[in-house]
Amino acid sequence: MSPAPLADYSALAGRSIAVVEHMLHHPYVLGVRQAQEAGARITLLMQDVDWYSHGRPWAEAPLALVDDVVHVDTTDVDAVLGAVTDAAGSPRFDAVTSFSDYHTEVAATVAQRLGLPGPNPDALRRANHKHLLRGAFGDDEGNLRHALVGDLDAALKAAADLGYPVIAKPPAEAISYGVRRCDDDDELSAAVAELSGVTSSLRGQPRTGEVLLEEYVDGVEVSVESMSFGGTTHIYGVTSKDLFGDPYYIECGHTFPVPLSEESRAELYGVVRRALASIGYDYGPCHTEVRLTDRGWRLIEANPRTPSSCMTMLVTDVTGRSPILDAWLLAVGEVPDVAPVTWTGGAAVRMLYPQATGALQRVDGVEAAAADPAVQVLLHVHEGEELMARMDNSSCVGFTYATAEDPATAAAIADDAAAKLTFVGS
Repeated sequence: MSPAPLADYSALAGRSIAVVEHMLHHPYVLGVRQAQEAGARITLLMQDVDWYSHGRPWAEAPLALVDDVVHVDTTDVDAVLGAVTDAAGSPRFDAVTSFSDYHTEVAATVAQRLGLPGPNPDALRRANHKHLLRGAFGDDEGNLRHALVGDLDAALKAAADLGYPVIAKPPAEAISYGVRRCDDDDELSAAVAELSGVTSSLRGQPRTGEVLLEEYVDGVEVSVESMSFGGTTHIYGVTSKDLFGDPYYIECGHTFPVPLSEESRAELYGVVRRALASIGYDYGPCHTEVRLTDRGWRLIEANPRTPSSCMTMLVTDVTGRSPILDAWLLAVGEVPDVAPVTWTGGAAVRMLYPQATGALQRVDGVEAAAADPAVQVLLHVHEGEELMARMDNSSCVGFTYATAEDPATAAAIADDAAAKLTFVGS
């Protein structure tokens, strides 16, 4: 099946967009290229070039295709403000935005100060700090019981109130970092001992070392990809979220769209829209994770950005609408034509994790995996780089991606391609 043709994004022509940090890997590089092809100019504000180049020359990094790079402390609002304004304090760009969990609030604050379009920074803070989202969502039936704790005694008391098993996680992180299930006091003690030592985020922002505990709910997890503006949260569809499971909740694949009954879909969309309304998030993309339990849909978390792990490609190839480009349209004050979207066929991605650790020597089976014209093999690891044991999504080394006439077929093709690959370490 051929992917749906990309929608018309000519409204981006002549627009300049400052992106405060960026997501890694192929889908976001593709988004930059598509925006440039539509006539936009993309400037990347970055703090640490090694985050993108992994010690290789910047010219070899996939994101080196951006039109310009500005080096600045991207955790500092005033520093970013200075980087995007001229001597008179006027904005040098049509938009200041970010898809990085760690920088969306900074970008939105700068945009707000300059009178540029963007989400409410307070709404982003409530979403990015998961205990604030839980608190704002309150007694909604889609919420989970939870407790923010600062030491082991408080954690043990909270777990007794919540009942085991519980999920322990940092209150503000991404890529499933630090998330684990605890079935008893001993496992919880180990989790708290580790997580309480986290005093900075993966991108260097200070953290308190507090731990968020949530009641564990069993069930199938999905994500809802959306774009909010004009008083409505418009939804592209539902993506499967395949997980390796206990004790760590690490993604291994996604398929789009997920077939649901009209009743279940309405209930799911209701939870998502109520959650976003509760924090005041009404402008921009969101990737909201929800689990179907025996009591109905329950909110896991809401991420006010476009989704990672090739999910933007899934949506684009099935609907013709790019969440990345739609978000940039909103950032420059244009209204994307996202209502309603139509689905054509299906798409799937499988995340690749190394079978061994050590320095990568080679990847076997790439030619066989890519022999099917429906498959793309997208690797982001180079010879000599260290392969990590599977602990969170950062140990992912690539993707197999497929489109087909329906989601199930696409998933089977992506699985088959992934099974042909072997990462050989030293």
